[in-house]
Amino acid sequence: MPRPRDIDLFLSSYAGQGSTSLGDRNYQFYSNQISCQPDGLKYQEWMKRYENDMIELEMNHGYVQWFFPIRERGVNPLAQPLTIDEIDKMKVDETIQDRLLRSYKMMLSFYGIDFNNGKLQISKDHRERFRNLRDHSHNLLRLTRILKHLSEFPQLQPHAASLVLFFTAVHSEGLLNFEEGSMRGNSLDQWWSNCFRDESERKTIRSIVRNRGGFGEKNWGWNEFEKWYDARESNGKE
Repeated sequence: MPRPRDIDLFLSSYAGQGSTSLGDRNYQFYSNQISCQPDGLKYQEWMKRYENDMIELEMNHGYVQWFFPIRERGVNPLAQPLTIDEIDKMKVDETIQDRLLRSYKMMLSFYGIDFNNGKLQISKDHRERFRNLRDHSHNLLRLTRILKHLSEFPQLQPHAASLVLFFTAVHSEGLLNFEEGSMRGNSLDQWWSNCFRDESERKTIRSIVRNRGGFGEKNWGWNEFEKWYDARESNGKE
């Protein structure tokens, strides 16, 4: 099955799409200078009010494009696609990098995941959060956006593989079904496992995903996830 067109565009690093005159609203929002729309709150105000509000995180459909900007337009017409100039400024700003990571941790919690210093694990309320993910399929699109977003920033990009393989382990352990042919399975197979511009990394992740086996068969569960993570960390420090 051919890759989705938006994934090919992502993998090409949006070939032909250079710096534009869109402005720098994403940079300004993450600098806490302007408010996201339509909520009308600056970053710090929004996080203080809603960071741990699971109902708001589910029902509000406008914040995702502001908190996880990518070089594509989304459902919120008041949000601006990310520009190359913004990426260059944001990736060297430590305060913004801290906020980007904080936003990612917020969504991990929403999906029932503890960040755990990068070595993801299920949260105490994971059953409720997984049920929400099962019942509200628009969150699959959100996750695709988040994975593309992570890949735009060198400090965040390593977290993308952990997230994809976390859900692979979740399937293998029988906690949330990502079987082939289902909406969740297609998201994992066609979108998430392809969200890696490095070809070697993409091949590795896709091989694990494609060989995940049936729901609850434990072909690639927690033990495999921990071994993969520990091996990657060890290799990265050599």
